[in-house]
Amino acid sequence: MAEDRAWMYNGWSRNGRHSDEWVAKTKDFVDHVFALSLTGTVRCPCRRHENSIFLNKERVSLDLCQFGFMPGYEVWEHHGEVVPNRNVEEEENNDWAGDDAMHEMLDSLRPELNLSSEDPATPEVSRFFKLLKDSEEPLHEHTDVSILAFVTRLMAIKSKYFFSNNCYNEILKLLGDVLPKPNKLPKDMYQSKTIIKGLGMDYEKIDVCKNNCMLFMKEHAEEKKCLKCGQSRFVEVVNDEGEKVMTDVAHKQLRYLPLTPRVKRMFLSKKTAMHMRWHKEGVRDNDDLIVHPSDGDAWKALDTFDPEFAADPRNVRIGLATDGFTPFGQMASSYSCWPVFVIPYNLPPSLCMKYEFIFLCLIIPGPDYPGKNLNVMLKPLIEELKELWKGVEAYDVFTKQIFKLRVAYLWSVHDFMAYAIFTGWSTHGRLTCPYCGSDTDCFCLAHGGKITYFDCHRRWLPRKHPFRSDKKNFIKNTVVTKGPPKRLNAAEIYAQLNNLVLNEKGDKYEGFGVDHNWTHICGLWELPYMSSLILVHNIDVMHQESNVAEALIHTCMHFDKTKDNLKARRDLAMLCDRPTQVLNDNGRPPRALFCLTSKDKIEVMRWMKKIKFPDGYAAGLKRAVNLKTGKLTGLKSHDFHILMERIIPVMFRGYMPDAM
Repeated sequence: MAEDRAWMYNGWSRNGRHSDEWVAKTKDFVDHVFALSLTGTVRCPCRRHENSIFLNKERVSLDLCQFGFMPGYEVWEHHGEVVPNRNVEEEENNDWAGDDAMHEMLDSLRPELNLSSEDPATPEVSRFFKLLKDSEEPLHEHTDVSILAFVTRLMAIKSKYFFSNNCYNEILKLLGDVLPKPNKLPKDMYQSKTIIKGLGMDYEKIDVCKNNCMLFMKEHAEEKKCLKCGQSRFVEVVNDEGEKVMTDVAHKQLRYLPLTPRVKRMFLSKKTAMHMRWHKEGVRDNDDLIVHPSDGDAWKALDTFDPEFAADPRNVRIGLATDGFTPFGQMASSYSCWPVFVIPYNLPPSLCMKYEFIFLCLIIPGPDYPGKNLNVMLKPLIEELKELWKGVEAYDVFTKQIFKLRVAYLWSVHDFMAYAIFTGWSTHGRLTCPYCGSDTDCFCLAHGGKITYFDCHRRWLPRKHPFRSDKKNFIKNTVVTKGPPKRLNAAEIYAQLNNLVLNEKGDKYEGFGVDHNWTHICGLWELPYMSSLILVHNIDVMHQESNVAEALIHTCMHFDKTKDNLKARRDLAMLCDRPTQVLNDNGRPPRALFCLTSKDKIEVMRWMKKIKFPDGYAAGLKRAVNLKTGKLTGLKSHDFHILMERIIPVMFRGYMPDAM
């Protein structure tokens, strides 16, 4: 780039009062690029379009005046300029980052480590200097590739394609035999980790009580036994003399990946640091639509609580998500592991949910699910979130400034089962719904024995809605007059939690199952801004859709897991006025209007077998159809999502009466 193009951003104003220099040079830019165009259109480089569409000269001029130039477009590579020192086609076909990118990354780390200080070098700084040495030393005398560039590239491939440590070691052994001698190739995974340790992305191992009662950290770091249950911290073995001997191996270890260095790293890449401001400075195509979490009331409520936090667009809002999985496969072992992920929401909609920007923060060990002791495992993260709310010093490579970085928890996202142990509200029993609480109309089925919310939703209808007085199509002879339950805000929930009292045994809160369903108090309530949040926790819709879609399909197609069974028909006779659907004299139920006949079911399944979808949209749906057995098997959550949203409204059309 031959000239300084700071005028592109310094001279533009949101209120239209652009500087004379900006107006003149923008006009020259537009005239120049359209003089090169053969079609009369060019890519529009404004903040709204970001070179994504081609427009004519008048539209480009108007958009640049209204929205300004897109961020970071000092080199006009889409308008005739060649990017210096870069072959675009070669870069697209070659993933090798090269030493230039490595040195740029290391230069970005210098301000964060405060290398200009005259104080003695800290261990972190010493590791960084070792990193610099490895970045300058070639792998062997016949190459310009440095040790650090090689190791980081190979580690990235390992992470991308999920090969094991043993596979990684074998690859290094093969390369060691092939490369010329002498070379400085690391021997194994351990030496590779030692080389990149200076990047400062370490993790901590924290010993955990065998029963998940406590963490052996901080003031309890030297304890040998759990202070609550008395279990030994370490594994005990029997020696040759038959005596029990305590080893130095802990029963369980929590892996904690500190959040602070990972959030600070997002501001050490110029492109990412620029995107971290999008939530406040990004241009929306339609202001009436919610296209980003920052457009919602939950985001704005936190801004209202602390305007100083909201003033700096670099301050980060995060979400938490966790769920259990079996790392060794369903059939190999019953071991259950619970990872906790952190999602930063500052990024644009196209990036904020990409896996590259989702941090693994905690790995909660098994073999069993943690239950309400999940709260114990979250303690390191909660303590760090308290410090991040106060602020930590970070370096922004985009503005080349050291600033005070603050991070706030915004909400969590779980399925309904993980919601229970994360929030502390049990999702079992009569008070399952966390919004209705004790003001619920749910009841237990006399024959089915399950809690049902049948006919509990008419109370949300307008006062004069005809359904409220309908005595036939809902629970018979029932008129609904009361309104919806009051929804508690975060401050009211916090007050309710503060009033909980343990019973005499100390295992439950008084009134559990009658007045409330609280099993424990989530540690996130220790955050000073928690009471200001209006959407503390979220339910993962896709998990719920899969449950509902499965019940609908199995019932309508009368599969093994149908909800239309003898117990349901007996409950139907008690609750509803539907004489044609009750059991006949032989004790057998007539076919329900919503159930397909055997002939219709075969036709529907053959249609599903032939239906075509775009690549990657619902690839597993056709494979799930088994015409021999007449069943659907192996459906995943995404398949149920597609069925619920797109297929079910069409697949049963014509086979059921319009009004039932």
